[in-house]
Amino acid sequence: MSIRTKTIAIGVDLGGTNLRAVAINADGQIIERITYPTQAQEGPNVVIKNIVASVRTLLAKIALEDIKIIGVGIGAPGPLNSETGVVIKAPNLPGWENIHLRDIVAKELQLPVRIENDANVAAFAEYWKGAGQNSKVMICLTLGTGVGGGIIIDGNIFRGSHFIGAELGHITIKYDGLRCSCGNKGCLEAYVSATGIVARTIMAIRSGATTILTDMVDNDLNTLTSELVYQAAVNNDSLAQSIMHETGTLLGIGITSLANIFNPDFVIIGGGVSKAGDMILTPARQEVQKRAMPGIAEHLKILPAMLGEDAGAIGAAGIILYNETAKISD
Repeated sequence: MSIRTKTIAIGVDLGGTNLRAVAINADGQIIERITYPTQAQEGPNVVIKNIVASVRTLLAKIALEDIKIIGVGIGAPGPLNSETGVVIKAPNLPGWENIHLRDIVAKELQLPVRIENDANVAAFAEYWKGAGQNSKVMICLTLGTGVGGGIIIDGNIFRGSHFIGAELGHITIKYDGLRCSCGNKGCLEAYVSATGIVARTIMAIRSGATTILTDMVDNDLNTLTSELVYQAAVNNDSLAQSIMHETGTLLGIGITSLANIFNPDFVIIGGGVSKAGDMILTPARQEVQKRAMPGIAEHLKILPAMLGEDAGAIGAAGIILYNETAKISD
């Protein structure tokens, strides 16, 4: 295809099953996009080959005349060091420890490369081109299998002193609560993630609660998903409705702590669980209104994310384009 835009960047969102790559222009518009298998079980070398192949395939789809490719951004699971370009450890990618991802990909592609935590780039995308535009302080929570988090302050990603901050899914909301995948008890993630919703629902069913969910899964609770819990709630199942309302309430408790600390303009809620919409957002907002310090809740907007599955890739490219045009310092 013929493109008039002079400057583009490539963004790659590295997931455990698939990686998504987009080419975007300086206005944040997607020029091309592709999805590529990650093949995580094959180890780091294969995954990195797939990253490189996805970028090359994407570039082959674009007419390159008069176009400046300023770099490739990669959103990767962490913890990682965005300054050195090293993935310290990625729990969902077997064998990923101390992988020099930036330097390897840059050498293969002969292009500048930046890596960033995947939750951070999703948050940046919502700040740059999504629901959090024009904010001074914005927090993004991604409710999926786990709970990811990102904080944007004055256009900068907050990373912490050792580049592994903003693990918002692991703030404690119940001091002796459910065991989280991190090993701690009572984390926000243990309750409001898809995994947490399913776990709490199964506990209730095994305690004797009646629900249409048992018929929906043919009595095989191993096949229960958070989406099914949501569907049952839409169909007026009392247990499912209770679980979803509690999810929103607990989310609101977590947001309150973050709001009291950061006083954000927006808290953006993304990820698969966010598709439940007001079923969880309404109780979350109500809880924040009840709990937050005076003057904080009144100015806080809790909104659904806008950019969907493209957010990570858009943000990964965006940190390059935005940095180039606005000269934002890390």
